[in-house]
Amino acid sequence: MRFSDAKSPLSFCGHGAGPAPGLGAALLASLLALVLLSGCAALERGHDALLVLGDLAAGDEPSRLKRHTSTPDREDLAYTVAGRAYVADLYHPATPHRGALLLVHGLTEAGRRDPRLMALARTLARVGFTVMVPELPGLRDFDVGMREVEGIADAIRHATAEVAAAESGTALAAISFAVGPALLAAMQPETAHRVPFVIAVGGYYDLTDMLRYVTTGVDRGASGRDVPSPRREARWLILLSQLHRLEDAGDRARLEAIARRRLAGDDEPMPEVQHLGPDGKALYELITNRDPNRVAALVEALPASLETQFEALDLSARNLESLQARLVLIHGPDDRVIPISHSRRLRDALSPGQARLFETRALGHVEVSADWLEGWTLWRAIYHVLALADLTARPGTTPPARP
Repeated sequence: MRFSDAKSPLSFCGHGAGPAPGLGAALLASLLALVLLSGCAALERGHDALLVLGDLAAGDEPSRLKRHTSTPDREDLAYTVAGRAYVADLYHPATPHRGALLLVHGLTEAGRRDPRLMALARTLARVGFTVMVPELPGLRDFDVGMREVEGIADAIRHATAEVAAAESGTALAAISFAVGPALLAAMQPETAHRVPFVIAVGGYYDLTDMLRYVTTGVDRGASGRDVPSPRREARWLILLSQLHRLEDAGDRARLEAIARRRLAGDDEPMPEVQHLGPDGKALYELITNRDPNRVAALVEALPASLETQFEALDLSARNLESLQARLVLIHGPDDRVIPISHSRRLRDALSPGQARLFETRALGHVEVSADWLEGWTLWRAIYHVLALADLTARPGTTPPARP
């Protein structure tokens, strides 16, 4: 599968974006005025947030942040947790002062070496984070399941035990379909106390409702609001992420061929459908269904291997009280892969004040556009993340106020 060469480092879940224009002068002036009116720590933090926002908008092009910081060193890691072997990249900042951050990629065949993911890791390292990016085979190979939860939890354990910057905990950032596994990993008894905060970009909450939206365009969590139409390719990405659970190798091969041809723009009839076995047909019928009222029944009709994983990854079916971390939700109201209602419902499912949601049209699904008015909200989100990091890395720091 080919992924578009988007400039923005956030657009890497198989959903491309166009080039991001520069930030508007009015936004720059407004933000500079705001930070100049703040105290010393807030001034530095606000300036750093502005630099991060500018670097995200610049992509591979020069930015003020790139000009004034050195390129972070990247270290190859190989580590083992309870006999399970992993690899990861560790990005070292020139001046580590914001603690450790575990960055989890979404669905991308390039895994931890997706150029856009690497650009985001470098941006975060330039403002003081020590960034660990684990390789998660399920997200890389479109085979998402509880194995990813275990892999993320093991990365948290390794970072807090072995990475010097993680002595006060390891923050977690996850994107798109990785948000569910990341939160489940952060809720485990062995990890919950080690994760001070989680950044969730464009994530899901209710898997049945997500499937209903992707396949039929209906978002039952939207509360009467206008809902954008789903992206055509989303249903086929879902199919790729679930077909590995089928026992029949022939069904797996046939469904993968169908999904990849649909993603390539082939709208012709697929003769492979006639040769699917019962389990393959059940999954195909769910993915191609257009009736919102049939979705729940079609999910229940999935083979046990699929339904078990589906239920395990569904946040709406979980008691979230064991999540100790604060949650920073960033979501675009025009998201056409996972509707913003999922982040709203996730916020409301947690204890009051535990989660804060930043809704900005500067974000599509995970791709950034730098409209200067919407960039203000994204700046506030980045500021809030930096404030939480400063509070974690420097316990005497004043808790973050609302910019």
